[in-house]
Amino acid sequence: MLERDDMREQLNVRAAFADVRGYLDTPSVGLPPLAATDRLREAVRGWETGTADYGDWERDAEECRAAFAAMLGVAPADVALVASIVPAVAAVASGLARRGGDVVAHRAEFRSLLLPFLAHVGEDRIRWVDGPYVAATFTAGIDAAADRGVAAVVCSSVSSHDGGRPDLPRVVDAADAYGAGVVVDATQSLGVAGLGIDATRLGAVFCAGYKGLLGPRGAAYAYVRPDLLEGPPPAPSPYGMADAPVVGAYGPPLAPRPGASGLDGSPAWLCWVGALPALRFLAEVPEEHREAHTVYLAERLRAGLAEAGFSAQDTDAAGPVVSVEAAEPSAVVAALREARVRAAARRGRVRFGFHLYNSTYDVERVLAVLRAPHQGAR
Repeated sequence: MLERDDMREQLNVRAAFADVRGYLDTPSVGLPPLAATDRLREAVRGWETGTADYGDWERDAEECRAAFAAMLGVAPADVALVASIVPAVAAVASGLARRGGDVVAHRAEFRSLLLPFLAHVGEDRIRWVDGPYVAATFTAGIDAAADRGVAAVVCSSVSSHDGGRPDLPRVVDAADAYGAGVVVDATQSLGVAGLGIDATRLGAVFCAGYKGLLGPRGAAYAYVRPDLLEGPPPAPSPYGMADAPVVGAYGPPLAPRPGASGLDGSPAWLCWVGALPALRFLAEVPEEHREAHTVYLAERLRAGLAEAGFSAQDTDAAGPVVSVEAAEPSAVVAALREARVRAAARRGRVRFGFHLYNSTYDVERVLAVLRAPHQGAR
């Protein structure tokens, strides 16, 4: 298994990116491979000079659908192309709202996943769970909701606020016992690490494309199992219509494509132009190598923090994100930035995320700053 910095040399990963050190804020925004920014410059030049063909940009979007479907091992027709995951989550939440039972959700869940369920299902049907972002927390909530039934479980493959990586197969097994679907935000894992489960066992997988997938913001994806979509999309778009090649963008009827592709939104062209080279690059590096490299660095940071007396977040599985509590997280993030290390403050914690452009140098820079007694990490 390739687990050390030499993996980046063997796979020619270092040459794929700009020469950046100390960037550990992928959970906020990933860094694009050079192929993506080169392609974007080319597209902008074509736009500027009137020589571009937007049809080419829309074909890039379709290739992104196929690339994302291949990454998950699902059918392209079950993948929606959206500017944000929110409308796709809302479509699933709208369908689930018509069913009986509660929706199990963590109180610290990222709002892009949570708010559509609050709006469509209602807070009176949300079974809140608190505590560590691990499978046991969710399964306890599933069991507690048994008296009213369980419509769905919403969770993240890697938590945005602290980096906890729950055992998804365990969550799915518990949900299956009640006939409930598991709806997953995979924004903090896809492109960096695997889901740890066959995606077709999940009800839906949503992913913003500007973090681990290394694309521009404005390109996002949704895999939705067909049985979770009921009725027409709540916000239909001409791009999701089955008859669009015949009637174009004018007039009736409402004829959405079957499956998740019927949720497609109007494509933000240049976002997809940048997203496609990023997905192609990721496809060239096997998922197990990406995960091995990023988890190795994260575990090395976790071990260094433990030696220095800090406690990282609870997690079921080792993941690419590590966080620690801090008395003044913003002050710690500022001190890290002075040392040319980028991290983020989230819910009282300092959060670090790894990708292929990171190395052991980044781990050592973090530890050098956090070991300073005045930083207040605890």
